[in-house]
Amino acid sequence: MRINKRLCVESLLVTLFMTLGIIGWKIVRGMLMTVNYKPDVPVAYSSSTNLQSQVAFGAVVQWDFALILFWVAGFILFAAAYYGIRSGLQHWMKRT
Repeated sequence: MRINKRLCVESLLVTLFMTLGIIGWKIVRGMLMTVNYKPDVPVAYSSSTNLQSQVAFGAVVQWDFALILFWVAGFILFAAAYYGIRSGLQHWMKRT
């Protein structure tokens, strides 16, 4: 079986752009949520007796080896799936 180098590069680029698009969409969505957030302080704390002294912001992600391995494996699996589908379609189109 021959590996199509152009298709391999295409699958890696498509996977990279999809990953960057997903991360970019999360950033844009977070920015829009921050801009549109209008807190109603009197209603929110009308029944509370003890207010917080610290505010938590964002999520804490610990980048350990397992998480990095998970992301790399997902990237490779998606690229391999894209390559397989595209090469299958090319082979099918040549037969017909």
